[in-house]
Amino acid sequence: MKHMENIDMGDATDRLAELERILQVQFHDRTLLKRAVTHHTCCPDNAVRDSYDTLEFLGDAIISAHVVEYIFRTHPTASEGEMTAIKSEAVSRRVFARIGQSLGLFPFICVDIANLRTFNDRSRDSLCADVLEAVVGAIHIDRGAEVARDFVARVILPMVEEVSHQAVDTNPKGRLQKIILRRSGSLPRYRVLEQSGRSNDRAFVVGVFERDTLIGVGKASSIKEAGRMAALEALETFFREHGSDVAHEHSEEKGTEVDEHIEDMDESDEGFERLIDEV
Repeated sequence: MKHMENIDMGDATDRLAELERILQVQFHDRTLLKRAVTHHTCCPDNAVRDSYDTLEFLGDAIISAHVVEYIFRTHPTASEGEMTAIKSEAVSRRVFARIGQSLGLFPFICVDIANLRTFNDRSRDSLCADVLEAVVGAIHIDRGAEVARDFVARVILPMVEEVSHQAVDTNPKGRLQKIILRRSGSLPRYRVLEQSGRSNDRAFVVGVFERDTLIGVGKASSIKEAGRMAALEALETFFREHGSDVAHEHSEEKGTEVDEHIEDMDESDEGFERLIDEV
């Protein structure tokens, strides 16, 4: 089943015109916009250029460049580590998904849900994050760098200030630990779920579990950062379900052996997956 049926706007031309209205950007070549919202499951075999994958790659780089420049200009006293923390959160999949959902992108996405391995709220968020990046790439190619910059400034950069305090001044693992201890009397457990790339370009997917339940997933170039992102996703879930009193409670406690272990591990250690699973 292909998803594009949530919106009753007539033919594809009307749909794209409505999306342009939402984005507040008019395309010269609407085929680029169509491609930006087309998942590869809706494309013939090997027709990579018809899906959003390469536009997403371009958009990710463009957004990152503008976010880094914005952080540099607006946080002149921040250290390199603090700027890195702000950037990691501001360009996270979690934040992009939130922006994509707020724009209402999902109903416009062409995806063959039947050909996805799983489809749930996390899949929906992931698709929205992908398409947001692809849209930025499409705007850059179709309308040029300045229009793309204006779109990023209007839609994405406002989130930087919103996440900067949390990224620099709080300890998401410590806060998550305190919440889980109070909820279930157990400690959060972090596991590496996936690893890809070579030694100089690695990517790690880390999951955080409450007992045997996966409550958050993070992806980053290091185990430590992926674990932090997983904790942030879990906190966001708690925030949505239980309100800010639960999700944003600060903890001054030091990290447990679990936290210290995952943060101190060397990703070059071939046994890191086994060691984390045994913690």
